[in-house]
Amino acid sequence: MEDIRGTDIVPIYNKEGEKIGEVKLPERIMPIPARRGGYSQSGIYYKGSGIVYRNHLSNQVQSGTQTGEQVIGKTNLIYEQYMACYPHLVRRFGIFTFPHQPVFTDCEGGCGKKEQKIVENQKIFSRSAIEEIVDVIPISIPEHYIYAYRLKEVKGGIEDTMLLLEYVLTNHFNTAWDKNLWEDIYAYGYVRDVADWFISEKLHHKIGTVFALLNSLYRADLSLYARLLLKCFGEYSFKRYKILYYSALMVKKYCPALSEEEHLNVETWNAEVYERLLTLLFSGKACCHLEDDEKYAWVRGYYNKIKIEYVEKFRNKQ
Repeated sequence: MEDIRGTDIVPIYNKEGEKIGEVKLPERIMPIPARRGGYSQSGIYYKGSGIVYRNHLSNQVQSGTQTGEQVIGKTNLIYEQYMACYPHLVRRFGIFTFPHQPVFTDCEGGCGKKEQKIVENQKIFSRSAIEEIVDVIPISIPEHYIYAYRLKEVKGGIEDTMLLLEYVLTNHFNTAWDKNLWEDIYAYGYVRDVADWFISEKLHHKIGTVFALLNSLYRADLSLYARLLLKCFGEYSFKRYKILYYSALMVKKYCPALSEEEHLNVETWNAEVYERLLTLLFSGKACCHLEDDEKYAWVRGYYNKIKIEYVEKFRNKQ
């Protein structure tokens, strides 16, 4: 492994491990494990400035080729099924000319087409954790840039998470329903990755956005999950299927007119209501739809088929 305790040079490699270029940064950075970037001593984060490679996701692993790609695990996602790696690249630092995820064109360690929305969204998303974008650095890979920004100096608590939910719902900001959103939350109520957000007033996108936050918070910290629900509704439950119920309640709390218009009635919690909420959730955007919705439209059909299994499990638990 190269010495990456501090560097201002980001090498660019192909999948064979050949260095085909490099990027010179204006200052030295300290790469962050499992993140595509690092901080400088001045406190600026350089997003898209390389990663210490460990693995990537794939749908078609070309085992036995000269690159030596290997399957190291399976995911639970139909649109990116395998965790794979190129063993000869593991622990190298840089940007690599293959995608980290098959549903996005972002090269491993870099920021591609999807991330370009960070500049536009930063101007309109007031709950962004970014104080300012100080530089956008082009690199030799087409449509790829390094985004240098400084984070806000803020503190927060669970009340700020409620303010964030109110803000995104009333201002019609949405993200993918299966995104690990809580990992992007900074100081309880600010969003670090503003590129993955889009504007829509539709009910299914709003439910999906709240579900993304509650579901990822449930996985990360049950205590905070319970505290948030207590603050909002005066109750909580650790039954997983009720995450969708609380998501719908949250939308109804902050968007009562939309809920009434769409006849969103969750007062009676039964299998029929659960099925309707699943239909709404799966008709929204999963992560695979954020860059190319048309290409992965079939994913919605897949989830709508398996929702029958969820509903049947629900019935059996009643």
